[in-house]
Amino acid sequence: MNHTINRWQLVLIVISFIMGSSLLMAPNLTAFFSEQDAWISMFFAVIIGLCLNVIWILILKRYHFRSIFRITEVAGGKVVGTILNILIIFYALHLASYVVRNLSNFMISNVIPESSPWTFQIMIILLAVYSCFYGLNNIGRVNEFLTPFMILFFICSLALTTNQFRFSHLQPYFEQGLLKISQGAYTTTGFPFIEIILLGSVLTYVKNKDKLSKNYLSGILFGGSALILTVFIAVGVEGAYMVKRQSYPTYELMRDISIINIFERVEVIIGVVWIFGILVKIVICLFTALKGLQHLSKFPNYHSFLLPAGLLIWAMSNHIHTNTMEFTDFVGRNWTLWWFTLYLLLFVVLGLGILRKKDKDIDQHSENSSQ
Repeated sequence: MNHTINRWQLVLIVISFIMGSSLLMAPNLTAFFSEQDAWISMFFAVIIGLCLNVIWILILKRYHFRSIFRITEVAGGKVVGTILNILIIFYALHLASYVVRNLSNFMISNVIPESSPWTFQIMIILLAVYSCFYGLNNIGRVNEFLTPFMILFFICSLALTTNQFRFSHLQPYFEQGLLKISQGAYTTTGFPFIEIILLGSVLTYVKNKDKLSKNYLSGILFGGSALILTVFIAVGVEGAYMVKRQSYPTYELMRDISIINIFERVEVIIGVVWIFGILVKIVICLFTALKGLQHLSKFPNYHSFLLPAGLLIWAMSNHIHTNTMEFTDFVGRNWTLWWFTLYLLLFVVLGLGILRKKDKDIDQHSENSSQ
């Protein structure tokens, strides 16, 4: 089981994590509040997300990018650290279940309506469990190979829609006012820019940590820029009225692409990009939860937790919400606050640890050899 990755693989994992589940939903979540100013909301969300992650990565740097589960115990003590670690594990499993549910909602509403959602849920969870079984290096190498192609397909697909782009759909600018724009930005700040703090469990496995902070933030900047571009083009082509009424506007946008009646159904490409990004996100969530369970149990590896964690994710994904509308409403209204709560707790505990010089003690504490 090899968990070592290089800095380039980290950048691509960050990009896949951000673009994964956000690529199809970001236009709807922002346009619902700010309508034609949705791209401005997305811009503000990226700026806020970058600022929060600059603080986060600087804190982790003070602790020499050790395992987040070890850092919490050193900074907060055994009791507080254990409570925080349990919270991180729960948040990771909870996020994974939401992403799995998001995938099944998409597949049965847009791709294969007559299928059972369980089919897609079980398939994606089995893939994630398989990837985690062979270690972080496995998904890092696969992601390194596929992500550049996925980005190329994504850019080409967006470029093919520009002939339908109308600047009139974006005007008048700032018509909705700063309050509505802020509401749109609020929705997409937590999803995905605060969620990405889970990568604190991954940074310790990067081989060369020189300029690691810049690599991490550059991945966020690229992924965020892709989301801004997606929202901008979606609203410019479809108009805010249509975008805010579609659950997956980016996918619907690609349906209209037809290249001289030869290349059609181009939306399948964007679907594949999205599904692969979702797989990476689920793997990172599952990996984080497994490493946390391994840390708490002091087991030599996390293999014994793979199947129970996978089953728990599957069960949660089917019981968190009764329907798609309830699911989307919760994400739109509560997701950022939900994730900011964890961010704030970690910030306070780790920040106090730095003030108490606990970051100087991190290397004096022996870590589990598997970490």
